[in-house]
Amino acid sequence: MKVLKFYEGEGKLKVRVDTLDDLWTLQRIIFQNDIVKSESLRKFKASESDTGEMKEVVITVKVEKTEFDKNANRLRISGKIIEGRPLEYIKLNSYHTLNIAPEDTLEIKKEEWPDYLVSVVKNAVADTKKARLGLIVVDDEKALPAYLLGYGVEFRNEIYSNLSKRMSQKEFIEQQKKYFKSVLDVALEMKVDTVIIAGPGFTKDDIRVSAEESGALKKSNKKIMFASASTAERSGIYELIKSEKVELLLERERIRQEFKLMEDFLNNLSTGKSKSGAKEVENAIENYEAKVVLVNDTVLGTREIQRVLEKAERSKVKIEVFNANDEVGVQLKSFGDIACVG
Repeated sequence: MKVLKFYEGEGKLKVRVDTLDDLWTLQRIIFQNDIVKSESLRKFKASESDTGEMKEVVITVKVEKTEFDKNANRLRISGKIIEGRPLEYIKLNSYHTLNIAPEDTLEIKKEEWPDYLVSVVKNAVADTKKARLGLIVVDDEKALPAYLLGYGVEFRNEIYSNLSKRMSQKEFIEQQKKYFKSVLDVALEMKVDTVIIAGPGFTKDDIRVSAEESGALKKSNKKIMFASASTAERSGIYELIKSEKVELLLERERIRQEFKLMEDFLNNLSTGKSKSGAKEVENAIENYEAKVVLVNDTVLGTREIQRVLEKAERSKVKIEVFNANDEVGVQLKSFGDIACVG
């Protein structure tokens, strides 16, 4: 996510959506009665008998409902139209749904932007720049490393094998070992928890065998995975990013972090360091007994929860927002949708 403008005095925040995670972030910060403006498509009928034509418009709605459609990769923001242009293509006070997707821009207006919501936005911006995964595509001629960032891909310098058919068998084997070691060294030095090495043919498999024989994988706490890709070019990196393996890996990593937080909360229930429910959490914050607050995204718009989170912000208590539809979010719901750990 990129913040384009923030008119704090007017309560207006203008952002560009970069990733699917940004859509989830937006759902967490856009509440009922907020004002949202974005470009959209709306069917315009010149007459009652007209079948209608889709027109590009800029529409401002007063929000009544938000829904994250995972199948369509869209955030649907529904409400009554209060402004729009061109005027001839819109009808004020009629209902409309803005379908927000990556690369879209929208403006959100609130009566007030509490610090904890601003922090959610800042964290989303920071996550966009953070390296999430290391990727290396290889073949017998070269390897291309890259970082998967929230906003896209950052490619690094290629590693060449320098192998030649004119080499003697001994020279070839020695140079091949050097090449495999160079690829593994880059993988182990990448500033991420997980690296996927992929490519066509047997080179990736030979690197895996070499890593196992040398013990390189056991010596590192980094997770190295191997997969297939049709080429060692940039297109191979993009192919890998779109693969189901990468999608599942990123989803599992987010859920793994949420499970760890929930596990800490449950383990500390018997000691009294964990509290649940808005009132208990609020008391814990006031008594300096809370280090982290866990809250479901579905209750961020309620005044009681907002009051608790504002106190957490003022006391520099970390706030972790869960997706209420995930397993951990469902578990948190049984504790009143909000909890804390001291």
